[in-house]
Amino acid sequence: MARIVCFGSDLTDVAQLRRLGSFHELGHEVISVTSRKGPMPEVAWQNIDLGQIGQHGLMKRAALALKAALADPRLAPIVASADVLVARNLDMLALACVVKRRSKSTAPIAYEVLDIHSLLEGDGAKSRLARLAERHLLQSVSALWLSSPGFHRGYFSNRQGYDGPWHLVENKLVLADDARRPDPVADSRDAGVIRLGWIGAIRCRPSFELLLETAKRMGGAVELHVHGQIHDHVLPDFHDRIADVAQVVFHGAYAYPDGLAACYGSCDVVWAQDLWQAGGNSDLLLPNRIYEAGWHNCPVIALSGTETGRKIAQTGQGWTIDAATPDALISCLSALDQQAIKTCSQAIAAIPDAVFRQTEADVTGLLGSVGIPARSHRAP
Repeated sequence: MARIVCFGSDLTDVAQLRRLGSFHELGHEVISVTSRKGPMPEVAWQNIDLGQIGQHGLMKRAALALKAALADPRLAPIVASADVLVARNLDMLALACVVKRRSKSTAPIAYEVLDIHSLLEGDGAKSRLARLAERHLLQSVSALWLSSPGFHRGYFSNRQGYDGPWHLVENKLVLADDARRPDPVADSRDAGVIRLGWIGAIRCRPSFELLLETAKRMGGAVELHVHGQIHDHVLPDFHDRIADVAQVVFHGAYAYPDGLAACYGSCDVVWAQDLWQAGGNSDLLLPNRIYEAGWHNCPVIALSGTETGRKIAQTGQGWTIDAATPDALISCLSALDQQAIKTCSQAIAAIPDAVFRQTEADVTGLLGSVGIPARSHRAP
């Protein structure tokens, strides 16, 4: 059993909880050192709470975390006895490096990155300073854990000059051992209507504008079904804008992961592309949607020339468009019929489950990248 100390900026984040839980379920001792953006969730491992931080920017989060942690006498002894340190995002990497130095720990540090923060992509003085700080901290990192190969190729290698080890850890579904995929689409639906889904965190303004305009222009030929939590600070006008568009249906938030089957099962095809940070992070990431849709045998649409588009072309999960415009999306949707959707759904069903869901081998391989050997059995 290894002692794994994980530094995270938001314990309420579902992806963070899944990662910590996957280590714990393998029988390792997990200690999380985290701030949070909401009430404290119940966890099955020891957590050191750094307090609630709200919606602060990256540099502010880092300052708050360092201030809280440097005054906390519990951290140095825990880190000194750790077998590995995991830091998610740049603010937590800074914290892990400081505490490791103070405690004289020899544990390797894994730097986990699920997105390239917008601050790190800019050309201003603050962005250059943040990248300089990250390059300095990368010298203390034993391995990068990246959710997309695009992050390595498009940022860490070519922009940050990182040439150290890295490991791909995709945003796959984390499900119970007895979870089974649904059957692919069997019966044709209304041949005159394409049910287009937008599922997940609803916070991408460019996607909203694209999908809304597409629904308006296609009229009764398409229904846009939106499932998820609306981020009001990004889309404060969401409900007003869709109120008079009959073919747009908002279903609200859903339970994860149990509610996913109903969301994807009600759609013919799903918009999978993130456009929020086009030209940067959005072009490089691999979103949760492609794994969720794949598990539920639901075809997707994305933008060619992006990492998401390349992944879809590789797996055969759906279709890509050359530009994020209503004309391009309408052309794609107009060319689809229920037989094409059914054929694609059946092809997705033939893709191995492990492409879409996290396996024990995924987790042991991740830990193996920083020298933690695989255990012979799962924790009871």
